[in-house]
Amino acid sequence: MRSKLFCFSVSCVLVLLSAAGAEEKPEPQNLIRQEMAALDKAFKTTLDAVVLNEPERIAGAYEDVNRIRERLKRAEKEGTPIVLPRNQKRFREFARLDDKFHKDVRALVRAAAKKKVPAVRRETHRLLDACVRCHAIFRK
Repeated sequence: MRSKLFCFSVSCVLVLLSAAGAEEKPEPQNLIRQEMAALDKAFKTTLDAVVLNEPERIAGAYEDVNRIRERLKRAEKEGTPIVLPRNQKRFREFARLDDKFHKDVRALVRAAAKKKVPAVRRETHRLLDACVRCHAIFRK
């Protein structure tokens, strides 16, 4: 009886180990979610930069955001469907708000490059308001 139990236990462990070692291909992450994750990270850096009066940190914080944005625009031009996590029917509205948001990001980066602290604060506030408005619409 002990040897059967031991063999069963060893078999279970081997099955678990082989399953753990099996390579699973991860599902590609939605570009919108990637953009939102990059924006979250960049905006947190922006807030730190504003609080610490270090505007030179801001431009670099948006490099990933810009790369993902380029991928999104390329996918859109190629006709690849862009899927919103929610409210897909309102995609055109989302795209319009997203374009405006990125225009405001460029204004923030320009102000930060020129170390115009009042403008950096104003643009940061504008971006935060845009995030809140967009999430009120698209995170329902």
